[in-house]
Amino acid sequence: GMVHSWNLNAAQDPPMELCMSPMAKYAGSGRIRSLWTTPDGRVWSGGTDGTIRQWAYTPGAGVGGAGGFAFVRSMSGHLGAVTGLVLTKGVLWSGGMDGTVRLWNVESGEAAHVIPAVKKDSTGNSSTAPGHHAGPVTGLLPFEVPSDQSTFVFSSSLDETVKVWNATNGECVASEKHGQGVTAIALTSDLKGNPLLLCGLFYGDIMIRGTLSNPPLCLLLKISHNFLGVGHELGPVNDIQSGPGNTFYAVADDGKLTCWQITGDFGL
Repeated sequence: GMVHSWNLNAAQDPPMELCMSPMAKYAGSGRIRSLWTTPDGRVWSGGTDGTIRQWAYTPGAGVGGAGGFAFVRSMSGHLGAVTGLVLTKGVLWSGGMDGTVRLWNVESGEAAHVIPAVKKDSTGNSSTAPGHHAGPVTGLLPFEVPSDQSTFVFSSSLDETVKVWNATNGECVASEKHGQGVTAIALTSDLKGNPLLLCGLFYGDIMIRGTLSNPPLCLLLKISHNFLGVGHELGPVNDIQSGPGNTFYAVADDGKLTCWQITGDFGL
């Protein structure tokens, strides 16, 4: 339940702690599942208690009058862990284990919009409406189209889909099934600089999809867990991150960290 901030220019110094109050030396009442930071020193955390908490770096707020992070506010609404946070166009997006995606006014902390989860009927079946998730949301990711700077938010879910939302009005503009839960997402690029979406999956597979492709989210490559000695034989893929030189990294429940490099042409 703790969030620490390190000064990389003085890595030997102890980290600053982000606390709910001087008497509560924790950033939340449960585990911290998501984090978003900005260059101006603002921090949002999402916890298993369903609460989003915000801090701001403030001179004099630390120990002995040094700089530190002052608690700003908490935002409640999720019924379960907050698993993804994204700030784009002045709006904070959050996704949670309750399957909802929520939009917040960052100035007031008030809820601005809720995209509810799909409700299941008595047989356990759920609607196929593309504008709603039918399972826990596992991550959020901002995306800006290079050609016109229009902005979108990707969301991944254990309902096996990745959805694309217009960051201006919250409309779902694309949805793609993966055949298994999507547990981690990240952006990278091909050799031409075209942005690509990396999807880590529940059974250890990794899919690479186009972002500006036609159709949207077109599958370009699948790294299957069935190929022994290649990739992750045991999922889920818990995190996936882009690296330098068209590389990306993935970690999964098999205890391996894998590094991949995109060297071919996807024809985009």
